[in-house]
Amino acid sequence: MLYFGLGIGGLLILIGLATYFLAPRVGPNPFFGVRVGYAYASRAVWDKTNRAGGIAFAGVGLGMMLFALILQMLNIAPRDAISVLTGAMLIALLGATVWLVMYARHLARDTAPMRELAPVKFRWAYLAPVLSTFALLVAVMIYFYPALPAQKMATHFNITEQPDGWMPRDAFVVSYLGLAALIAAINSVVVIVATREPLISFGRWGARWRLDPERGLIYAGCAFAFTNLIFIVALLDVAWFNTRGAHLFSLALFLWMIVPLITILVALYVWLGRRAPPA
Repeated sequence: MLYFGLGIGGLLILIGLATYFLAPRVGPNPFFGVRVGYAYASRAVWDKTNRAGGIAFAGVGLGMMLFALILQMLNIAPRDAISVLTGAMLIALLGATVWLVMYARHLARDTAPMRELAPVKFRWAYLAPVLSTFALLVAVMIYFYPALPAQKMATHFNITEQPDGWMPRDAFVVSYLGLAALIAAINSVVVIVATREPLISFGRWGARWRLDPERGLIYAGCAFAFTNLIFIVALLDVAWFNTRGAHLFSLALFLWMIVPLITILVALYVWLGRRAPPA
């Protein structure tokens, strides 16, 4: 349990530091940083939002590490402690995300895009990619659930592909599906808010390349759906190892699977986006 909390917390701290220091230097882009639409209103809004995001994510990571140490000192049973840590992480990440959206919205309230962009008409097509892939993820989980070890299943593996982290089955299911559900919920909120404030689905890449709100919703839905596809592939491998004692595919192959998804996202952004005229 302690290693689980320290590992997740340390990862969030690294993400926070990278966001704080690198995202303002990279500038507005669709792949790295706090990419909520409001942050693209201007370069100043982008920089401030990402510095705040870096602090927020690093803070959540530090909190996770401290909470894990406290649970360890209180001698909480590992099964219960992991469930508590997982729940606390999801709540903290959701809270940090909501706060960042509101902070970026506050910074962008007087910018030209906030005033000029027209509201987007709601369409279920914007949500179809993430909802369909989430349903597929749930179906895969239901299929493997009865065969998974109830008390101790391997959920994390080192670079030699040997298990070095374990969780109870129910805690794993709740945390895994909870994270995927959070992604679907974020996508849904973005679509709903865009019907009133389209800036939330606006995007930029550099100074001139832009993604208008309607196409931004299409791109966001595909990006969230691709995340669910990665979750599905990872779940298949974890379930295969716990039910058959071997990996479905190597770690190297899993990492290479991500490359075509990133390539597709880049190509999709270029296809949906357009270049703004020179100032």
